[in-house]
Amino acid sequence: MRMHVGALAAVVPLAVALPTAAQVAAPEGAQSSYTSGGEGFQYHPFLLHVDGGGTITQRTNAGLLDNGWNAGLGLTWYPASQLPLGLRLDGSYMRFTARAPLLSQAAALYQTQVDDGIVKMWGGDADVEIDFPFGPRTRFYLVGGVGWYRLETTYRQLQLVNTNFCSSSLGCYPGVPSTTHAVVGTTRTGWQYSRNAGFGMEFSLGGRNSFFIDARYMRLNPSNSRSDFIPIRAGVRF
Repeated sequence: MRMHVGALAAVVPLAVALPTAAQVAAPEGAQSSYTSGGEGFQYHPFLLHVDGGGTITQRTNAGLLDNGWNAGLGLTWYPASQLPLGLRLDGSYMRFTARAPLLSQAAALYQTQVDDGIVKMWGGDADVEIDFPFGPRTRFYLVGGVGWYRLETTYRQLQLVNTNFCSSSLGCYPGVPSTTHAVVGTTRTGWQYSRNAGFGMEFSLGGRNSFFIDARYMRLNPSNSRSDFIPIRAGVRF
């Protein structure tokens, strides 16, 4: 039995039978994790970032240090647009004020009065970041890895300084006493290993720019002590 081509096209429309160009060019499982249009996140293999925020002391540190602040910068490498995966490098500086129990320990060590103490902490982390898109302009991410940090603690004593004011006509007379801080002692550590894990949210600002905020639980020198922190950071990527 013979059927004309025109009759066959009437029974099975060719527009339904043929796949679209997009289906041929982008098979399932190979789509980019980033939007390719002008809206939302754009794929770039390397992104820089700057950040800052507060650091909450935990466990042993909570009794020795007040909550502090942090500032940092870093670089994220995304190996491929099809993978929601990046390697993130962060350099950080943190600063804390010593609490009374730590000042008492320092006073016993130096055998003198200690009125305040400043703890400086600096180093870096190497983390893996996994992104979970919530839309073209918003994504959630998990981050975790290891790092190395050093600490420097400076103990100071408050001292009263008497001043004199002198003039050619009136001579010298006592001025208003002022206060100054004299350094009692400084301690420094070597590089200490750390671990961290956390999460964050990131919002596209257009092009390669974005704003993020994240929080991590960080443990310094985990094999020897329970020295824990929670850095909370907000920053921009570009």
